[in-house]
Amino acid sequence: MSKMSRLLRGELNKILMRPILYVITGVLVLALIFAVILFNQTNRNTLEYTIAGSNKTDLMSSFTSSQSMNKTKAEENVAQAYTNILYYKNLSQSTTTIVDELRLLIGEGSNNSPGVQRLLNNYGASLQDLEADLQTGQTLADVAATSALLNTRLSMIDRLNEAKNLLSQEIQSNSPTVIMPSQAYSNYINLISDALYYLDAQGADLNIASTHANIRSQLANCIGFEDITGVSYIEKLYSLTVTSITPITLEQTVIDNLEVQYSKTNLIMANILNNIDTYNADETIGLSTLREEMLNYYYASDQFCDLVTNTIYYEPVKNFNDSQAHNYVGYENVHLYEIKENITSNNFLISNNYTSNEFSAVFSPTMSSGAESSAFDLVYFGLEICSFIILIFCVVLAAGMIAGEQSNGTLKVLAVRPFSRNKILTSKILASLIFGTIFLIFSAIVLFIIGFAMYGLDITPILAIFNASSAFLINPILLILIYLLLMIVKILFYVLLATMISTVFRSNVGAVAISIFIYFLTTLFAVLFTSSTWYAFLPFAGIDFFKFFGGAFASDIENPLSIAFSSPMFYNSDLLISAVIVTATMIIFTVLSYTVFKKREIK
Repeated sequence: MSKMSRLLRGELNKILMRPILYVITGVLVLALIFAVILFNQTNRNTLEYTIAGSNKTDLMSSFTSSQSMNKTKAEENVAQAYTNILYYKNLSQSTTTIVDELRLLIGEGSNNSPGVQRLLNNYGASLQDLEADLQTGQTLADVAATSALLNTRLSMIDRLNEAKNLLSQEIQSNSPTVIMPSQAYSNYINLISDALYYLDAQGADLNIASTHANIRSQLANCIGFEDITGVSYIEKLYSLTVTSITPITLEQTVIDNLEVQYSKTNLIMANILNNIDTYNADETIGLSTLREEMLNYYYASDQFCDLVTNTIYYEPVKNFNDSQAHNYVGYENVHLYEIKENITSNNFLISNNYTSNEFSAVFSPTMSSGAESSAFDLVYFGLEICSFIILIFCVVLAAGMIAGEQSNGTLKVLAVRPFSRNKILTSKILASLIFGTIFLIFSAIVLFIIGFAMYGLDITPILAIFNASSAFLINPILLILIYLLLMIVKILFYVLLATMISTVFRSNVGAVAISIFIYFLTTLFAVLFTSSTWYAFLPFAGIDFFKFFGGAFASDIENPLSIAFSSPMFYNSDLLISAVIVTATMIIFTVLSYTVFKKREIK
């Protein structure tokens, strides 16, 4: 241990003597100043409901009759959300499905209402009879089938429209009963739309001798088959609907949970109303407290409505990954992690008799965690900027500690002394990590002092959502410490990367250049491939573990800094997967570094 301590002290002294240390220190100070100047978050209280009133009478009037949001609207929203729950509850007990209705519409139908298949066959047969009559020299006015042909065509138009509208309404309504692949749905709608176009627009005047042949030709072309009277047309519609539709059903446990949350929401809102009445009558209680309770009432209704909406939206695709979900109508750009995070948050709040505005949100670069910005927000924002400088310094430092000393010959002097190569390499890695940690803590302390002086301290508990599956309340001080710890893990990752590259390349310049290039490349990829499902499985995408605490979607998307300083949540992101990938990668970096360094010849 004494040898290790001597080696570590020696490496720390070497770093203290390197000019780059003082250059980076100066740059870091400038970055801190830049962060303080640039800090301009959107205050969360500006996004809250507005309840106007300079006295309690006006406040109560606004609460009950505001145009934008009022007590009645909140109650109606909750009632409508519960109606949706009952809708899906009844749907799961229904024996008739949309598939059955489509079969009836498209297929043979019934005696009273024939389906498209029977109408299509009759229409094709009538066209053939008409063509045969015309070939014998008769005119359209003399052909008895003309009237029947027109009626069949109009009936088929009605049935096609009905089949088209039925599926469209069932998929795109606020309470859809089925989901369907986007391409299949598009093909289905286009197929019927094309058929309707040729039936309705170009087949309007059957007194034109060439009309019937044109209709048949165009229909055959849009359907893709030579004979419009064949069953292939119907089979194609079936293949695009019956075989690709997935009925939406909510499991009984899900419905039971929503009903429980409905009861709890009603209780929460009733308690808040009692508080509002009490506070309104108590002259010792000010307007701000009364207004806060009114806001609680609105947020309580929002929480339940959001829970119902997101649950219904999430359940049909909960076993999919994002890439699979994107193939379905209405899910083309969905981020399942965000939906699951919202469900977890609202379930937690309702179950514990809370409303969201009672707590702060997880730190974001562009949105205040509390009602207004505080010292903690500046610390997080500033570290997101300063960590970039610190990481670059650590990469340069680690990359040059092997290749650089190999180039100038100092590594050989160290190697001939009674120190194992493993201890030599370990001391260099630790020295780089220690200086990175010192810079990180120094930056956090400076930012906290400035933030406290400028914005004050808000220690309101933060509602964190861990890996989208569990919610908990945490003190902002503790969350900042967790953020610092995870940032140190990120520094270690890049130190190990740079060390590995440094052991392979004998050139100091080459090792530093490659290390920095990889770091900038991964930063660029984080912007370019946010929506790429494959990128989430690379270690560079999962190294920012703090985003798994619920802040990945908290940024103000209209703020240009959101893209620059936010840590994106990639599709298919999962903490366990990211942790395994990052850990395995760090082990690989370490093993390669020690193996190559132990076997290489030091000159």
